[in-house]
Amino acid sequence: MTLRLTPDMLAAAYDFLCTSEPFRRWNLPDGDELGFHVVRDAALSADFSVREGVPCIRISEAHNGHAVTLLSSLAHEMIHLRQHLTGDREHHGPRFRRMAARVCAVHGFDPKIF
Repeated sequence: MTLRLTPDMLAAAYDFLCTSEPFRRWNLPDGDELGFHVVRDAALSADFSVREGVPCIRISEAHNGHAVTLLSSLAHEMIHLRQHLTGDREHHGPRFRRMAARVCAVHGFDPKIF
């Protein structure tokens, strides 16, 4: 059986991650300031964008059916949120990779698939 994702679950998972390292030091916006969307796109795991000035994170149910996968995908997109807030436009460049390595080490995510 897999998780049936909802926007409220995504927001709660985001709030949880915001209380943990390294996210708690990044001054990320509160969860109620973001848009969280569940999609069923098999070609997408998750993505971050800004729509009408509101940061949005989309998570696909097609690739995120377990809590650990959801948290890993969300954490990945939270790095992109941090990049957006700091003006880092390198997407998966060196700064992203350093932040990702730290997130994976703290949370036990597999860096090979992160």
